[in-house]
Parts: sequence; C-alpha cells; structure tokens
Amino acid sequence: MIRELLHRLRPRAAAGHERDPADDFWYGSVWSAAAAGVAVTPETALRLPVVLDCLHVLAQPIASLPLKLYRRRADGGKAPVEGHELGLVLGRQANAEQTAYEFRGQMQWDLALHGNAYARIGPGRRYAVGSLTRLDPTLVSPRRRSDGRPVYEVRDPRAGVMRTLGPDEVWHLRGLPLDSDGLVAAAPIETGREAIAMALALQDYAARFFANDATPNGVVEMAGPFKDAESRDNWIRAWQRAHAGRNRHKIGVLEPGMTYKEVSIANDKAQFIETAKEADLRVARIWRIPPHKVGILDRATFSNIEQQALEFVSDTLLPWLRLWEQAISRDLIVRDPTLFAEFNVAGLLRGDLKSRYEAYAVGRNWGWLSVNDVRRLENMNPLDDGDGYLRPLNMVPADAPADGDPSASAGRPFVAPPGPRPTPPGAGNGRAEIVEPTGENDDERAPRASLN
Repeated sequence: MIRELLHRLRPRAAAGHERDPADDFWYGSVWSAAAAGVAVTPETALRLPVVLDCLHVLAQPIASLPLKLYRRRADGGKAPVEGHELGLVLGRQANAEQTAYEFRGQMQWDLALHGNAYARIGPGRRYAVGSLTRLDPTLVSPRRRSDGRPVYEVRDPRAGVMRTLGPDEVWHLRGLPLDSDGLVAAAPIETGREAIAMALALQDYAARFFANDATPNGVVEMAGPFKDAESRDNWIRAWQRAHAGRNRHKIGVLEPGMTYKEVSIANDKAQFIETAKEADLRVARIWRIPPHKVGILDRATFSNIEQQALEFVSDTLLPWLRLWEQAISRDLIVRDPTLFAEFNVAGLLRGDLKSRYEAYAVGRNWGWLSVNDVRRLENMNPLDDGDGYLRPLNMVPADAPADGDPSASAGRPFVAPPGPRPTPPGAGNGRAEIVEPTGENDDERAPRASLN
C-alpha cells in the first residue's frame, strides 16, 4: 500500500506540486479521485439514490424472471428440461443458504457495480454443478498463468489465507468493456466516475449549503459600534432568545439608532432541482436506465409509458440476459450441446388487459395459438381439450381438398367424374346443355344433345 502511494506521488512531486497536510488529497482515494475532487468508490457511489435505483432496476427483474433449462429438438423447437440439478440451482435454490432469487440478484448487483461477478461452483451428485455460492468481487483477483490459463486468487479474511481456484471452480460473469487481457471487465463506476463524482459533489454541496448556511434572514444596522465584544455577544444572545425557537415570528423591538434590513438568497444560488436532475440523468446513462425508471417523469405520458417499458426490456435488460445465458452455456453446462438456459421475458412484455386479449384473439383465430397456449401465458391451468388449433377456411392451400371431397383420402385435387354435366340454369339462351369432354383436356367440350 505504501509502495503504491509513493509510486503515485512521485510524478506529482517531480512536476513541482506541493501537498498541504490539510489537503483533501490525503483523506480520499488516490486512484479514484475525479475532476470534481470527489473520490469515487463502490461505497461512495452507493450514497447516491440514483445509483441505488439503477442497481435495483437491473438486479430485481433479473432475479425474479423465470430461468429454465431447455433442450433443442431436431425440428428446431425446444423442450423444457425438468428435474435437472442445474435447473434447480438456477431457478430454485442456489446453495444451502441462498435462494435462486437472492443469488441471482446479488450476482447482477456485483456485475452492474463492479463489472464482474464471481461464484464458487460446487459439484453435484449427478451433474457437474450442484451449487453456486457468490464470492465477494473485492476479494477475488483474476490473473492468467504463463500458459494463458486463467486462475482466481480468492482472499479469505476470516481464515487469513489466499486460495487459488481454477476456471472450472469459478463461474465468472463479466460485462463490458474488457481489459486488454480479455479476462476482467472495467467497473461502470470507474468508466463513468466523472458523472458520479459530479453528482456526489452536488449532493455534498447541497447538504452543506442547507446545513451550514450562514446567511441570516436579516441584519441589524447600528449607528455606532458596541462598547466591546462582550456587549455585542450579549445583545446577539438576547436577540436569539427573544426570536428563535418557539419565539419565532414574534414582534421584535429595536433600540434607538438600530435599523433592520431583510436579507434574501438569490434563486439561482438555491435552485438545485434542475442541476440535480441533470446529474441524475447523466448517472442513469451509465447503465442505460430510462429516466422514468429512476423517478424522472418529465417526458413520460400515458401514451408513451408502455412503449418506454418495452424499450427498457429490449434495450437495457436484454443485453444483460444474453450475458447470463451465454455464460451459463460456457461454464455450467458440460458435454451436452443440446442443453441451454433461457430467461422468459414474456411477463415484462405484456401490455394492458385489453391489448393482451386482442393479441390472443388474433393468434387464436389465425391458428398459431391454442386455448392452452393462451391460458399458460395468463398463468392459468390448461384444459383437457384445449390443445387444438384453428385453421381459417379462407387461408387453406389452393390444392387442399375441401370437406366431403371423394378424393380427400387420396390427397389429390378434385377431378370431375366422366359423364354428362348440366350447365347452370339460365345459361345458353335459357337452355341447359349437357356437355362431355371430347379429349384429355376438359376444356375441349362439344354439345351432345339439346333439351327443349
């Protein structure tokens, strides 16, 4: 620690910078001091309500979404896999102490805050993974060995030892951007530390402004000075007792020669709302969180709030979900290329009741949804006879047989049997002609007889 501090101070000393003992430099984080003069660390960043909002907005949906295992079918479809040990770990119980919700929520929190999330892989009874236990990212140091294989040095503060784990023992989730080695990702609070530092400085300034503001409501102007400092202090204390606390707003009486002048604060100096809102927007952009998700509803209306919710799923959540799914396939699924994990985001993409039922009606009438498909989407139990699909009569293939065709069983287009066929009544000057084919082409017809 001392060596690192001296290393960082050496270039500054060479440049001729002098450090005063009262400088805030000595009481802040050396590596994370931003241009705003505020140290940005995970602990200081969490002092901002907007940072807490962003982390909750990312962690809670990913923790609560259904995450299931599926197997790819030969026809391109997928079939759910029930009873698999990894599926139970990801969807029900991650380890002996944490549920899947707690584990996934904390992992996503680490991922969004630190850029990396780690979990210890416990072997299962029948499969490769039987449990996942979260590792504190501040205690994990990834590195590559000389052969390029990654290893993870995990510090155990209770035992006071350092353990080295291989890649088959640690599940590593990493965001973007990656470092030059491609092993770890940069923390969002580090890449966006200037925006966070500005918000922290503004919050700290506002708190100090209102807590330590020395601007009085008014001043008393006297014709002459007090006799001494003690007389002045006695008069001030008497005025405070007469007009502060419960005596506030009582009528004041001035001595002869005194004049009271009211002092007001300029609005541009006390108006922090717009500045704070802009700072919150800049911080929310670090994680691509829509403003309405962190309580900024200036541009949210009844007509666009549903569309903004859909954009949150497609633009903000979806990249994180794909990161999870592919990391599961890479590290947790062994020797089974047909197995994969997938989040179900249908619940987040649902519209209001009227819109959903109209969409179900379209899917049901046009034949790609059954009654049970709709009931499953609405979290209802299936019906015994609800798996059938409808086919609109006006959308059948052109060569499909109609109901009652004698050729339906053969699967061939209908061909009229040989023999006379009457023309429709009213054709041919009021006379019905019976025609029969004269050759292979059915259009080559000749009149055979005429009936009066």
